[in-house]
Amino acid sequence: MNSLFIARLIIKRTIGTRKSIIMLVLLPIIVISGIIGLFGKASDDKALIAVLNEDQSWMGDRIIQSVQSIDSYQIEMQDPSTAKLEQLKNNVYDGKWAGLIHIPAGFTEKMLAGDPIEVNLFRKNEQLWSASLGITLKEATGKIAQSVQLVSLSGEETQRKDQLVPELLQQQEEWGIPVIHTKIVNTYNNAFVLVVGLTLLFIMILANQSIHGIMEDRGNRTMARMFTAPVRAFEIALGNFLGCLILGTLQLVLILAVTRYVIGFDFGLSFGKLLIIMEFFLLAAVGISSAVAGIVKNSANLGSINNLVVIPTCMIGGCFWPVSMMPEFMQKLSSFTPQRWAIVAMERASFGSTLSDIGLELGILLLFAAVLLAFGSYVLRPAQS
Repeated sequence: MNSLFIARLIIKRTIGTRKSIIMLVLLPIIVISGIIGLFGKASDDKALIAVLNEDQSWMGDRIIQSVQSIDSYQIEMQDPSTAKLEQLKNNVYDGKWAGLIHIPAGFTEKMLAGDPIEVNLFRKNEQLWSASLGITLKEATGKIAQSVQLVSLSGEETQRKDQLVPELLQQQEEWGIPVIHTKIVNTYNNAFVLVVGLTLLFIMILANQSIHGIMEDRGNRTMARMFTAPVRAFEIALGNFLGCLILGTLQLVLILAVTRYVIGFDFGLSFGKLLIIMEFFLLAAVGISSAVAGIVKNSANLGSINNLVVIPTCMIGGCFWPVSMMPEFMQKLSSFTPQRWAIVAMERASFGSTLSDIGLELGILLLFAAVLLAFGSYVLRPAQS
């Protein structure tokens, strides 16, 4: 009960004025709504994919059929006798097509011979839909390679393989486990990356603001007076933590509710699953804020130092642009930011993964929160000034 009372005071102190409500609650909703208005709402338009099939054999046709079975893509076949690969690639980079699938010549023959060969996928930048398409192509090619390997173990000749491999693939489809392709909504919309990234950014800003009040309490010796009250230290720490958590949850629910149900923006996964992922990130954000507050002794410098932490980690973590666009060393560095793991969890969830499937990403966010909160517990020491 004491913890809830402390949490209520923190909430009232953080968003108790009209200015605070505008800056911390209404401004994020207005900014994100503006991003959606500028770059377009989520739509059910299909990604236009050009296909250049230079193989002209049954394996190439089978790869194309695996892509056509997914409703998210619209296939536009190119004539291999007249179309040039370089020109088609330039058309992709100019925005004429969302992507280009190139099946090289001799694909069937090399697959039957066991030689390494791949189906090429060209896209302007890495997005959720292109990652899903790449997985589809790898799965289709992998099934063919496995069937060829099984037939090769029987010692059949190459001409005989060309007859047995299609039969084996047909049997796998008839007796195997059917694969359900989940349509990915809004994955190639320009607003998706910015909406997700700005949501994570505003969560961290609110967490920093709530921690700032705790820093002021320690500097003004208010925290010391709290510890002299007949209240256990655990209740004081829990009350401060619950206050930050409730504030972040309130902001999250408002942003997600407005963007989804008022504006009509679809993140590609259910409201509940999205909220759970965001809550795990909120825990990590509170941990980062408390860790910084534990290092900084002067609350006046907390805001500027947090700006040196929040903005760079959001940039490296992929909040403003895909991580694949950054240099390789920065891509590796992004793994040390909680923003990156939250975005990966949302990407996998939009592909149809359950919460148990993204348990690793959620566990890493919890690890961020546990380690940083433990380190930042120094902020609650009343003896420090």
